[in-house]
Amino acid sequence: KITTLIFAMVLSLAAMAEQPFKAYCEVWGTTTTNTIGYLYIDYGQEDRYRNWLVDDNGKGIYFNTMIQVLNYMAKRGWELEAAYVTPTISTHFDEKKLETKHSLILSKTVSSDSEIVEGIYTREMYKNQ
Repeated sequence: KITTLIFAMVLSLAAMAEQPFKAYCEVWGTTTTNTIGYLYIDYGQEDRYRNWLVDDNGKGIYFNTMIQVLNYMAKRGWELEAAYVTPTISTHFDEKKLETKHSLILSKTVSSDSEIVEGIYTREMYKNQ
């Protein structure tokens, strides 16, 4: 009986460890014209400001529109939760420019932390390979 009880407890702990959960990320880019440019991602990593999306060769991925971004992320299992736009003023060489930050909050259901970044490559990930 004790062996059966221990076995049942181990199975229940293993089942709990694999429970799917909802993971979130924020992707954003800024525009001064009509294109988004390079996209940054925050999925809970330590340094989110140097993490822009790159392809398999480490080259930054350039996005023209937020719909292009949504399609890119949807192919990797992410779903849109919220979208917002924040106007900001940036200064480049003493010249002030109106920029717009476009942000998307996305989610996907995963069973482990490693699944959060499946199919996503950032500059830091590529650099640390």
